[in-house]
Amino acid sequence: MTHTIQPAPDWFDRLWEEHKEKLPLLFRSEAMKRVVRVNLETISREAAKFATTPDGIRVIVAFAKISAILKGSQGVLEAPNPSPEQVADAVEKLVERLKS
Repeated sequence: MTHTIQPAPDWFDRLWEEHKEKLPLLFRSEAMKRVVRVNLETISREAAKFATTPDGIRVIVAFAKISAILKGSQGVLEAPNPSPEQVADAVEKLVERLKS
């Protein structure tokens, strides 16, 4: 009986295993994993092209800040019906976090 030696999992394999449960069952296949890997590699290459100029670096930093804001507000935005006070409180916390 022959066994194929499998390569050690890389960072993407670990990331996929950690987060694939958040995807609908239809998107958890090996084919979808390959599609996501290729798209992520493409996005990384394109982002690296931005980093070659000062304006490009500003774009990357701006997207990183937007991503941090969205991630920080995720709990409130995912609530079934957040009150205006909950939204305002979340925004205030984000502003304080960004100031420090």
